[in-house]
Order: sequence, then C-alpha cells, then structure tokens
Amino acid sequence: MVKYRKFLLHLGTNRILIVIIAGILGFYLAFNAVRSVQDNQYGKRALAIANATAAIPEVAALLVQGDPTHKLALIGESIRKSTGATYVVIADKNGIRHSHPNPLLIGFRLDGQLFALQGKSYTTINNGTLGRSANGKTPIYDAQHRIVGMVSAGILQSTFAGENRYLKQIFWVYGMGIMLLGFLISEFLARKLKGRRLTLELEEITTKFQERDAMLHGIKEGVITLTNHRKITLINDEAKRLLGVDSSALGKQIEVIIPPGRLLDLLKGDILPGDDEIVLTDNFSLKISRRSVRQMGRDIGSVITLRDRTEHIGLMRELDSVKNLTDALRAQQHEYANRMHTLNGLLELKRYDEASDYLGEISLIDAILAESLSNTLANPTVTALLIAKVVIARERGLDLDIDAAISIDDLAIDQNALITVVGNLLDNAIDAATGSPRGQVEISFTAGLPGRKVIRVHDSGAGLPEEFPHIVFEDGYSTKTPRAEGHRGLGLAIVQRLVKQVQGVILAFNEEGATFLVDLPVVATPALAGEI
Repeated sequence: MVKYRKFLLHLGTNRILIVIIAGILGFYLAFNAVRSVQDNQYGKRALAIANATAAIPEVAALLVQGDPTHKLALIGESIRKSTGATYVVIADKNGIRHSHPNPLLIGFRLDGQLFALQGKSYTTINNGTLGRSANGKTPIYDAQHRIVGMVSAGILQSTFAGENRYLKQIFWVYGMGIMLLGFLISEFLARKLKGRRLTLELEEITTKFQERDAMLHGIKEGVITLTNHRKITLINDEAKRLLGVDSSALGKQIEVIIPPGRLLDLLKGDILPGDDEIVLTDNFSLKISRRSVRQMGRDIGSVITLRDRTEHIGLMRELDSVKNLTDALRAQQHEYANRMHTLNGLLELKRYDEASDYLGEISLIDAILAESLSNTLANPTVTALLIAKVVIARERGLDLDIDAAISIDDLAIDQNALITVVGNLLDNAIDAATGSPRGQVEISFTAGLPGRKVIRVHDSGAGLPEEFPHIVFEDGYSTKTPRAEGHRGLGLAIVQRLVKQVQGVILAFNEEGATFLVDLPVVATPALAGEI
C-alpha cells in the first residue's frame, strides 16, 4: 500500500504542475494578445492625432513657405498638450523636423524610412528618441494635393504603463483563481473516478504482476532481457541458477556478471546464433536462443532464453559410447569374418598345420594384448575400450601403438568420465591420422609429478592450428562438416571440462602431428592422507 500511496501522491503533484503550467502559459498568451490590442488602439489614436494635424491648412501653408516665423513648433506643441500625446512632430518633404517637444532636435532629419512622404498613412510601435511608443504617421498635402511634409504623432508606452500594470494584476488575480478552480475541479473528478475504479485497477495491476512474476520464475527455461546498452532489465530464477549469479545482477551490464568468452559473446549478440546454440560452462551445457525486440521499427533490446541441456549432452555422450562400441563390434566382426574365411580356405586346401599355426597366432596376439593391458592398467573398462579402438584403427589401415606403463585404477576421475576422455581423444586421433602418409596413432599412460599421472595421445595427421592450438577446446570449434543430428565442436570442450572438474590439466600442441597431454591427479590413500 505504501507504493500505491506514493504513486497517488506523485500523480496528484503532477496534476498540480500541469494545471499551473497550462494556466501560466494560457494567461501569458492572453495578456500578450490583450496588450497587442491595446498597442493597436493607441496606434490608431496617434494616427488620428496626426491626421487632425495634417488637415490644418495653416500647417501645409507654413511648410510651403519654409516656416519663416517658426510657428509650426508652437502649433505642434499646442496640439500635443491638448490631445495628451507624447509628441507631435511636423516635418517637411525632406524629413526635416519643424516641431518637437525637444527643441534641440528641431532642424534635424527624422530617423528611418519615411513612408508617409510617399503618401502612406500607417502606425508602428518603435523606439524613438523619447522611448518606445505607439506612432501614427501621415502625409501633409497642400491645396494642389501635393505632399509637402508629414506629421508623426506618438504616445509613449510609459503613458499607458499604468494600464498595463492594472491588466497584469487583473490577469494574475483572475488567472490564479481560475487555476485554483481548475485544480479543484480536476481533483474532484479524479477522486470521484478513483472512488469507483481505483480498487479494481490496483487489484488488476497486482494480479497481472503476480501472474507475470510467477510465470517467469516458475518456468524451467532461463529468461534474460537486455536493453540496447546491454543492461539487464529482467532475469528469472532459472537464468540465475544456470549462470551462477544472484539478484544483484538486475540492472547491471551483462559484461559485469559474465566473464569474457563465447557465452558472453552470444549473450551480447557479438556472435549471431542460429535458432539454438550450445555453450558449455563449468557446470552446465546450455542451449541459448537470442531474439531482438523491435518496436515502431527500431530495436529496443533483446530477449535471451537459456535451457539446461546437461542431461541431454550426457545422454549424447552415452549414445556416442554405444555407437563407438557398435563400430568396434562391427569392425571386430568384419575382422573375424576375414580370419574365418582365411582359416576356412586353409582347411579346404588341407593345409592343416598352417591353419593351426595361423589360428594360434591370431589368438595369441589378441590374448597377449588383452592380458598385458589388463595387468598393467588394472582397469577392465579402459582395456576393453583400447582393444576396440585397436580393431577400428586396424580396419582403417592405421597402427595404434599402446604404451601402458602404469595402472590407472587410482585416478581421481569418474569411470564414465575417463572413458569419455580417452575415447574422444582416440576417436579424434584416428580421424586425423586416417589418410596420412604414416597412418599412426599413439597412446601412453605414464607417471607424472608426485600424485599425478599423464595420458598422452599423438597422431600423425595434419596437426592443430599453428597460432592458437588451444582453440580446439572452445565449444563450437570444429574442422569437421556440420551434421544434421547434432552440434559439432563439443567433444574436446566436454573433455576439457571433465578434466578441469577434478583439478586436472589438458594441453594440446603440434609435434609432427597433434599431441594431447592429460595430467590427472590420483586418489590419496589413507596412509598418505595421514602423513600429510
């Protein structure tokens, strides 16, 4: 209710200001209009005095004679006093004064353009030698209707200044009264209307606000609205959760709360997304959609929606693992089929000894590899993955060299995450080495610094981008052809995130091909923990 009272007080104050401003402006314009009418009336009065003076036959006759006795000064002064004019100036056809209240100006020419000497009678409001005045000017004709001079009669503004002050006082008194009356009427009408509708309007406003607030904060999608200057005007609870920010983000620039990177570039619009764009953060896989908002033909901001696709990406990883397993089984089936065909051929040729030696050889190779990896790595899942990758590499004409020097059963990383890291790096290496002259892929498991172990994957392919090899870890970066069923450029980004989550380090560099080093910590044993 406090907010509503402030709103009503603000509305009432605005109404008073509107009435006062409108009243002052209206009465200012009305006063100017009345003063203009007053100036016009005094101008006509001055012109009437000038016309009466010009109609005196003696005035024209004296001008024709050159006023040898200086009688025109007396005539002009007499008319001025009798009519109440400020001045009556009689001039000859050259504009030389023959009468003036100031005797020092007699004999000097009138200022300005003298249209009266051209046969025109007119009024003006101008600044003369005696001050601002309403003037009337008219020509003087002789008996032959020739222009022999002119009369300029004027009434100074100071003469009717009292009337102006009176008008101003009247206008202020009546103006304030009318403004007060207008405010009282508007206040009465406003209160009457509010008495009927205010409660309903406030309830409607409150309900609509609560509905909007509940909708925005109840949906599972994050929503952010930005102005053209990238200031956050709205952010709901889901968006705060996904971005890891709090309520203080509202009203701030997006650059202040989001660190530099691809996520910030997408939110700002520096990278124009398609319908949806996948971005990986430290904790989430986000699908982002950004739309500009236009009103009356101009951009006023943007609306951004964020959807949590972490579980979706996890399912895709599992699906990729199943697909890789299927490919491995297919490759093994293909290889075993070839071996069976070879063995069958030897048997049909009745070369039993060679068939026996061949069967023992291929069984021994696979058995030795499987037993060696199982004993050394002490991780049956990774061992099975490596054997499957050996078959896939062999099918593509590649040589996959495995150097397992240590066990990896104590790595401080989830089993599924380890399979994702190793499988993704090997898949990329096999793809890169396919078609290369040497056709070789290497993977090794070695000891690193105390309490850490290193996985190294190397291929004989074309290598990484020379200037910025670590760009391969950015989500969205890929050198492969885009596919319709999913987003490219997420594999290495996911690998880097999984490694960082356990305080590991992953590096990429060129070494006659691409090389990836993954440095992972091991799980501390109780004895080691006690010593520390």
